[in-house]
Order: sequence, then structure tokens, then C-alpha cells
Amino acid sequence: MNTKKFAIMIVSLALAATSAFAWSKKSENTGNLGRMFLSVSGGVNMQKGSLVKGGGGVQPLDMSKSSPTGAAASFVINAPIFKPGVNAFRNIKWAGIDGQLFFNYNYSGDYSFNWLSGINNATQKITQDNYSLGATILPYLNFETDLPFLKAIKPFGIAYAGYQWEDTDCTLTSGASSSNYGTHDNYFIYGVGGGVEFVILDELSFTPTWKWNASSQSGIPCYQTVGAELAYWMTDQFCISAFWEHSFGGDYSVTSTTPDTLSVKHGDVFGAKIKIGFMR
Repeated sequence: MNTKKFAIMIVSLALAATSAFAWSKKSENTGNLGRMFLSVSGGVNMQKGSLVKGGGGVQPLDMSKSSPTGAAASFVINAPIFKPGVNAFRNIKWAGIDGQLFFNYNYSGDYSFNWLSGINNATQKITQDNYSLGATILPYLNFETDLPFLKAIKPFGIAYAGYQWEDTDCTLTSGASSSNYGTHDNYFIYGVGGGVEFVILDELSFTPTWKWNASSQSGIPCYQTVGAELAYWMTDQFCISAFWEHSFGGDYSVTSTTPDTLSVKHGDVFGAKIKIGFMR
């Protein structure tokens, strides 16, 4: 799928979601699901990895894992496609569907490893950064309660597809010589998952999630992530939240003088979000 076709598909999905939401009546919202909002987030990306030298090469001398600190950011547009109890077509209160468009950016920081090259100690630095564009569908169930500190429970599914651009840069330094290598890829990404939104109060919600992530590119592993978000809607138009996401990692092939393997043991992203809501 080329970039032009993918962009047309994303625009079509956005127009379809907007058209569907235009039939919704104005209503009070609780939690995040069922709201129309824009979300901007940023955070610190902390990972841990080790290097396995390919082609019969020796292992890194420093056997402790490299732990770089990078960054992560995202921009999300969320719109209800079907909202519980207020859709013009049918009054269903126990289910809904949200649609999202997303743009994500991740920067790993520098993985640094020392290893023996002939009579010299060599230093290898590896940096990864990527950005992706895509769409997500979030079907959910809506169970309202009469409890004072638990307004609703909303289990939901996650299904997304998109396109990702990734750069992996590698610098080898041995003695007085230095060489640069790297790969620049773009490929289709997709994933599924689920979670539960606990609406504690009308303004406050807690949402744990799980996702399985994959791509069409060889050398890019499938990986799983878990996370949680605590969101507080100060008004119907403004929300602040804190989030955490943990990646269970995977093995990435790295092009250098030999086909090395960067084993990302795990990673964590800690950050905050600002959401701007739009009542209809």
C-alpha cells in the first residue's frame, strides 16, 4: 500500500466517523469513551536492551544492559460513531463505538555498547526513532451502576491499522576510525487489544489496557504492551491525565559490519495528556 492510497483511506475513515457522529444528540458524558475530543500527549521513553553480535562476532564486553532515555509523543482525535442511549437510529444504552485517528512519535535515545574488535575496544551506538499514522476502532459495553464512587464500567476492544516510518542509526567507533550505518524503513502496522474504563466519578476515570502490536516488515518483532491512564475532566471541554505504558520488548535486526541483533528487554513510557472536549 503506497502513501497516497493510505492517506485517502484515513481521510475516508475520518469523514465516515464525523458523518456518523453528526446524528448524535447532545448529552452529558462521563469518562473518555463516548466523548469527542482532541488529545496531545508527551512523555519520557525509558528502555533497556542488550546487543548480540552477528557473524560469529564476540559479545559486548560490558554485559550490563544499556538503558537509554528517549521521548514519546502522540496526537489523537476521538469521535463517537455510536453513543449509548443518544443515537438517533436506536436507543441502545449498553453499547457504543468510538473511532480515532492517531499520530505517534517515539525516540529511543542512544543504546551504547563496548566490545572487543581485534586489539581495540569498539563502541557501538544504536538509535531508533519512528513515527506512525493510522486509525483505531474502539467498540465498548456500557454498564452503569448506582454506586456513589463507581458510575460506570466500560470494557472495550481495540483494533488499529496504520503506516509507520522508522530510522535505525548505528555508529561504530574503533580506535581512530568511525563508521556509520543504518536502515530507513516504512511499513504497514496493525494490532488488537482491550481494556476496561472504570468511571469513578463523572469527571474521573481509570483505564488499564493491553495491546498486541505487529507489522508487515521482516526484522521487526511483534510485541505486547500494557498500560494505564488516570484522567480528570476539569470541565466538559478540558481534561488532564497521567499515563504509563510498558512494552515487553523484542529482538530487532541491526545493519552494521555484521548483522547484529538489538534485544530490547523492556521499555516504559511515563507521561501526561491534555484533552480538549467538544460537546454536541
